[in-house]
Amino acid sequence: MTPNKEDYLKTIYEIGERGSKITNKLIAELMQVSAPAVSEMVKKMLTQEWIVKDKVAGYLLTDKGLSLVTDLYRKHRLIELFLIQHLNYSTDEIHEEAEVLEHTVSDHFIDRLEILLGNPDFCPHGGSIPKKGQALIEVNKQTLAEIEQTGHYKLVRYHDNFQLIKYMEDHGLAIGLSFELLEIDPYAATFTIHYQDKSLAIPQQIAREIFVSEQ
Repeated sequence: MTPNKEDYLKTIYEIGERGSKITNKLIAELMQVSAPAVSEMVKKMLTQEWIVKDKVAGYLLTDKGLSLVTDLYRKHRLIELFLIQHLNYSTDEIHEEAEVLEHTVSDHFIDRLEILLGNPDFCPHGGSIPKKGQALIEVNKQTLAEIEQTGHYKLVRYHDNFQLIKYMEDHGLAIGLSFELLEIDPYAATFTIHYQDKSLAIPQQIAREIFVSEQ
């Protein structure tokens, strides 16, 4: 299995997690590839029974596809944690490095790495780390975009992509941050939060990739 196919599977999983319909166009936009390239890859994944077509969702991962995605996330998230804890990588450096390593290291290496790290449950971005042989089940699943009431919340997870990571760091938004949701503006599609003596209006598109819990 090539890294390219693995990246497609992860993208399909992440789109599905947002609740968006998984279309070839959206896959192409997120992966920054051409529409014909997506069409060709989707045909291969359908043939190999990693995904199936669905009228509502667009595509769904099969058990076989979900198993592959689970393995990828286990590798990626353990590698990220190792890079931060043992090699002093910054959070904006780890993603690209982990993307490369997840395709090259062996399962035996990852098993040993998990032990070294003390069998952690979460990655640096708050994502759940599945145990060997178990399905990927995200503990933190409520997005900021799904919140309907103002009040006090805590940042518990955000999606692992470079642009979002940069946005979070630029605005001082870190895992564990407590904040007050001041306003939900349906017309402007923004969520205004207050934290550390400052306010920030977060666009709905970004709010869909940030996960929170009530305080």
